[in-house]
Amino acid sequence: MLNLPAATLLELPVDELALALLKDLIDSGTWSEWNYYKEAEQYGGYRGGAVDAIAEAFAWLRGRALIARSTSQSSDSAIFVTRRGREVAAEGVAALHATDRLGGVHPLIERRARRQFLLGEYEQAVFASMKAVEVRIRSLGGFPDDAIGVDLINRAFGPAGALTDPAAQRGEQEGTRALFAGAYALFRNPAGHREVDYDDIAEAAEAVQTASMLMRILDRVESRIQTRVTP
Repeated sequence: MLNLPAATLLELPVDELALALLKDLIDSGTWSEWNYYKEAEQYGGYRGGAVDAIAEAFAWLRGRALIARSTSQSSDSAIFVTRRGREVAAEGVAALHATDRLGGVHPLIERRARRQFLLGEYEQAVFASMKAVEVRIRSLGGFPDDAIGVDLINRAFGPAGALTDPAAQRGEQEGTRALFAGAYALFRNPAGHREVDYDDIAEAAEAVQTASMLMRILDRVESRIQTRVTP
């Protein structure tokens, strides 16, 4: 049972309370949500709002698939801690929040990065995301396969580049080139030459989000190119 004073329990953010609950479910081997509420009242001395807070934590865990309905019990309150739930219990809630940040990323980034991110392969997820950006730049600009890296980006978004918006001001053109080149040099190049250890999972998630933002800029580039060539 949660070893927290009721006042402390009520003050905890729901994610922190949920993580404490998750660890307790694993340690205690609890299989019934309903029984947990009754034991919280009987043995934990929790009442009213404190029990409601535990119910909120259960809902938070279920909404993120960290617990699920047990198929081995007939009771509607039967639960088990999922594989992802056990990972989060070991890694901490920060890992879960970082993964949540991948929600809504560009589809071309999601299909390459999400699975690796969920497996904890953060370096590979960032590498794959930036590689996908590079591949799309090459395709949109009609560049040969041997055009790679920052040189490719500088050619694509240079003053007379195939992907440069001729209607944009010079400063905006240069800013776009610098944004792509800088992001590639920072996130793609190091991973291509040495092992990069993302100690901060949130940083890895934000690197993937950066690649997603670049992809959305390329969406606009593609739309502009298609409009230009359409009779």
